[in-house]
Amino acid sequence: MNSNVSKRFTMGVVPVLLLSSLGAMTGYAQRPAPMTEWYYADGTIQPDGINPKEAREGVWSPAREWMVVFNLSQQEAVATARFYFEDIAPREYQQKLPARSPGRIVVHELPEIVPPKKLYAVRVRCETPVVVQPTRAEYEPWNPVSHAMASFVAYPGPLGKRETRWIYADGLTLSSGNPLEEWEWISILNPDEHREAKVKITFNFAGEQKVHDITVPAERVRSVDMYNLPIIPKNKISGPIIESDIPIVVEQVRRAYTKGIPVITALWATLAYPVGDTDIH
Repeated sequence: MNSNVSKRFTMGVVPVLLLSSLGAMTGYAQRPAPMTEWYYADGTIQPDGINPKEAREGVWSPAREWMVVFNLSQQEAVATARFYFEDIAPREYQQKLPARSPGRIVVHELPEIVPPKKLYAVRVRCETPVVVQPTRAEYEPWNPVSHAMASFVAYPGPLGKRETRWIYADGLTLSSGNPLEEWEWISILNPDEHREAKVKITFNFAGEQKVHDITVPAERVRSVDMYNLPIIPKNKISGPIIESDIPIVVEQVRRAYTKGIPVITALWATLAYPVGDTDIH
C-alpha cells in the first residue's frame, strides 16, 4: 500500500456529503455532484482455512475483497465507505486518495470494520468525482493463488425512482447428474436510514412466473439463496424482476462447484439493471 495513502475508521455515521435530490423518494436534502456516490450489494470475507460447516451455505471457499477508488480530481480527497450488514449496525471506514490517482480499500484487512463470514453491502461517498470498482477473489484452502475472481464497476448514485425496480436476464441454478453445480444469490441493499423496503421478486420462466416477497430493514442487506428457494426449479433459466417501494440496490452472484466438493470452481457477480422509471408492461 502506498505510504501516502492514509486511512482511519469510524463507527456510526460520518457525514461527508449533503445528499440528494429526490425528496420524498430518497429522503435526502440536496443532490450530490455526479460520480461522488457508489453502491454494491454483495460482499463476503472468508478467512483462510475456513471450515465449510462454519461458512454461509454455498459460500465455502476462502474469500478476499478490495475496492479500487479512482480519484479523478486534481486534489487529494477522502472517500468514506459505509458497510451494511444483515444483523449489525452499519460501520464506516475513511481513506485518503491522492490526486488523479487510484487508491485501494482492502476490505479483508479490516476485520474490526467488516467481520469475516458476514454478508455485507457498501456505499462509497467522496467530495470529488471518483470511480469505484470492487473485486473479489476466492481460493482453494491454503492455496495463495486465487481460484476464481469477479470484478465490476459499482453502481452510481444518488438513488431515486429508477432504483425501485431492477432486472437481470440470466437467472439460473444447476443440479443434475452432471458434476457441475451452480448456486445463485440475489442480494438487496436498503441504504435508507429510516424505512424498510418491501420487495417483490418475480421470476419469469418460459410460460410461468414465480413470486417471492422479502422485507429488507432500514440500513440492512438481505440475500435470497435461489439454490435453496423452493419455488425455483433447477436447470431452468429465469429473468428476475426485483421491485421495491423505496430505492434499493440489487446484485446477482453465481458460484460454480464440482458436485460434492466445497471449493469454488468459477464465480461471477454483476449489478442488475434499474428500470423503475421505465414502463415495461
